Amino acid sequence: MKKTPLIFTLAIMAILLGIAVKSSTIPGVKSSTATIYVNPQTTVGTPGQNFTVNIEISDVVDLYGWEFRLGWDSTILEALNVVEGPFLKQGGDTFFCSKINNTAGYMIVDCTLLGNVPGVSGNGTLAIVEFYVETFGECTLDLYDTILVSSAEQSIEHTVIDGYFYTVVRDVAVVNFAASETTVNVTVKNNGNYYTETFNVSVWYTLLTDPLIGTKTITLEPGANATLVFTWTPTYGRYEIRAEASEVPNEADIINNVRVITVYIGSGSSGGGSGVSGWRRAVR
Repeated sequence: MKKTPLIFTLAIMAILLGIAVKSSTIPGVKSSTATIYVNPQTTVGTPGQNFTVNIEISDVVDLYGWEFRLGWDSTILEALNVVEGPFLKQGGDTFFCSKINNTAGYMIVDCTLLGNVPGVSGNGTLAIVEFYVETFGECTLDLYDTILVSSAEQSIEHTVIDGYFYTVVRDVAVVNFAASETTVNVTVKNNGNYYTETFNVSVWYTLLTDPLIGTKTITLEPGANATLVFTWTPTYGRYEIRAEASEVPNEADIINNVRVITVYIGSGSSGGGSGVSGWRRAVR
């Protein structure tokens, strides 16, 4: 009767045969070589959020046991859990084992069929990994030391494709702000790296009260900026004008949503007119 392959047996076989090769080829095109890969290959998230990736296999023939290591930047991500996927279970009972080291930022995961049964062929999910996003950043989800073994206890040639993670930055800002005796010009920017943002931009002035000069809604793609023009008809006096972009969900920086300038509206030299005699810029 067939003996069940053990973890250390798989490791020894991999060392002796050295059959895992890193690849940048996207799986999906049929070939004679199996591929083990992170799916999705690129994942985005925000701090405080959980996400999952699958470790999947394609074009494999007679898979009886497997093992992999997965590495990440432990200052950005924390691994919460890893569970067995359904692929190998198609062949019968399995033994699944995992070890997570969040300090060093890696995990070791392995699985094997039990008993004298044939291996499983085709495509499917080997394992499902759940992460928690601790802070902003980006890192490779490094899939390495991979081992695939057939029911004949032979190594299966395969290629390996890593994954990649980066955080979504959501941030809108007032980046420039100027006023004349007739208009207030507010330049806003989407500092984010992923989402197209729709938000409101409002402008107030302060004399004795805080009347609203106006509110406009704008939509900006990541990295884009635009200047909004508001009209007003001030009289003599010193005005503090405030421009504010409304917050977007999970915004990275809300301080840059507000800018304040002070303008002085005084009499003109030609008599009876009014003009901006001076202004200063400040950030609140």
